[in-house]
Amino acid sequence: MGLFVIATPIGDYADLGQRALELLKNCPVIITEERKEGSRLLRHFGIAHRQLEELNEHSTPEQLQQLVELCRRQEVALISDAGTPGFCDPGADLVALCRQKGIAVRSVPGPSSLMALLSICGRRFDEFYFRGFISAKTEERQHQLQRLQTLKVPVVLMDTPYRLRKLLSEVASVLENPQVLLGINLSQNDELLLEGAAEKVLTQLPVEKAEFVLMVLPPGGSSKA
Repeated sequence: MGLFVIATPIGDYADLGQRALELLKNCPVIITEERKEGSRLLRHFGIAHRQLEELNEHSTPEQLQQLVELCRRQEVALISDAGTPGFCDPGADLVALCRQKGIAVRSVPGPSSLMALLSICGRRFDEFYFRGFISAKTEERQHQLQRLQTLKVPVVLMDTPYRLRKLLSEVASVLENPQVLLGINLSQNDELLLEGAAEKVLTQLPVEKAEFVLMVLPPGGSSKA
């Protein structure tokens, strides 16, 4: 009994680990962020006849409690739309409640867009600041970005695919001469890494919409080893 927090591919299905695959085949219940994305992953690996439950920003406290009870009675797999669950998604709430109630929670590590970007950036970091997703409201976004101006370490930002150009434009306009590192469609055939002044990177974007992770480098590029 208990909850398995399973990392799933961020783009290339071949990145799914063997242990993760076996658990997805054997767990009777799979909790997914969005049923459509979860079903697509399971179909790819020929996994059928599983009870699929959703956990996302629209889930109510009552629904969350129901998921906790499922974890108490049987083995349950938790996956997100892509990457490692429980990190910038509602999976963290389920993990917290299970732990509070003494229900076993086990990690099944694997793909992570954050670690993928860090691994190919060519820099050695003693520290960095993970800001993740900022507000969807334009005025709040600008205030949140302005507060990052004082940080002297690399800052990692994420957003939905359709706000790729918007976020990069805001970084270019709000921050002072920002240098950035942008990873697009990491692990996929069209993976792209762009680096330089935010305004320049903006002109180099080959797409309007894509999965991405954006790193804003500290002034002077002092993080580069």
